[in-house]
Amino acid sequence: MDMKPSYTIKYVASKTGLKPYLIRSWESRYQAICPRRSDGNRRCFSDSDIERLGLLKQAVDDGHPISAVAKMSRDELTRLLERGAALAASGGAIEGGTESGGLDEGATAAQLVEQALSHIIRLDPSALECVLEGAAVDMPRQYFLQMVVLPLFERVGELWRLGRLKTINEHMASVVVRTILWDMLRSVHVAEAAPRIVVATPVGHWHELGALASALAASESGWRVYYFGPNLPAEEIAYAVKKFRARALALSLCHLLNDHRLSGELKKLRRLVGSEPSIFIGGPGAGTVRRTIAQINAVSGADLGEFRDKLELLTKA
Repeated sequence: MDMKPSYTIKYVASKTGLKPYLIRSWESRYQAICPRRSDGNRRCFSDSDIERLGLLKQAVDDGHPISAVAKMSRDELTRLLERGAALAASGGAIEGGTESGGLDEGATAAQLVEQALSHIIRLDPSALECVLEGAAVDMPRQYFLQMVVLPLFERVGELWRLGRLKTINEHMASVVVRTILWDMLRSVHVAEAAPRIVVATPVGHWHELGALASALAASESGWRVYYFGPNLPAEEIAYAVKKFRARALALSLCHLLNDHRLSGELKKLRRLVGSEPSIFIGGPGAGTVRRTIAQINAVSGADLGEFRDKLELLTKA
């Protein structure tokens, strides 16, 4: 007879701080744990399962996507957590590569951007995913976003505008990065009573990576994020703001051309949501509608760090 202690998913959730649905997802989707099953097909967790889930939660809380750490051993997870603490104090240079083999030893953020760009040009999604997931494992989340993801897509956009990159290359890169960022966003847990923010892009703006990065920055700052993706009319965005009683709204503008329709949409949005919610507008296209941003009493942020600082001030107001 097996006398080892076993625990229910409710008990494990209380011990680890993970929601039951997330534990089930990590098991079924990522095979991060393999609890045994009872005769009635209920999950029976062991002490080692609880310990492993605790380590995985620490890694995810540090900014690593679960897809990148799910298969790591206990020792690998422990080293990862120790390396992350050292990296945060060292300014972001990667020491010693990663367990996934996705990065060159000693690669800097700029070098990682070049590696990723070469894979995009060669239309190699597997290699691109390997590099970016490796960087996401080794780098603090906000550093990864600010120093790798956003600069990478600035380069991609520049090459596309110059005619040196095909649309299919840009689409491939967007699919890979969107998957990684979405995985990160789903892994963040905030309190039920946290302030709420809606994140989207307005109508005509299809590129959503800037919005996803903003959503991640907000969630890291303790906000409950409602993310609705690209190309939404003002009426739809306003409906979400009101439905969730959001204190703030973040929009990402990807187009560089001044668009009179966009100015009209932003003004309509302010009328629909009223004066109360704070509106943050960022992205490459924000500079083309500066007058409108001022007219609707919105805030334009220079980067993710500034965005997080303003969110923090808002929570203290």
